[in-house]
Amino acid sequence: MLRFLVDESTGINVSEKLKQTGFDPVSVIKIMRGAEDIDVIKRAKKTNRIIVTNDKDFGWLATIYKPPGLILLRLKKETIERKIGVIHNIINKHPNSIYGSIIIATEKKIRIRSL
Repeated sequence: MLRFLVDESTGINVSEKLKQTGFDPVSVIKIMRGAEDIDVIKRAKKTNRIIVTNDKDFGWLATIYKPPGLILLRLKKETIERKIGVIHNIINKHPNSIYGSIIIATEKKIRIRSL
């Protein structure tokens, strides 16, 4: 089962939807509201969770601090449905690339780089 750490920028509703669809998400809002990005990465490493975020700062931080994985959502229209749709698209099309990668996703394109 995939384990996610859903950043504040992505929203608690995304975490709840992921849980409803059979994943193991934890929301930063619930466990460490207001935490610095580096502390979110440390938590992801400690608990072996993939970070899901809209915050571009995580892109360069991930290259330095190497979380288990990062999904960076760069959506034009940031609705819960679109976020969940893009995350499910990543999971379905690239299940073996989620851990150990930075995944930058738009509605139309998924880019994957190894950490």
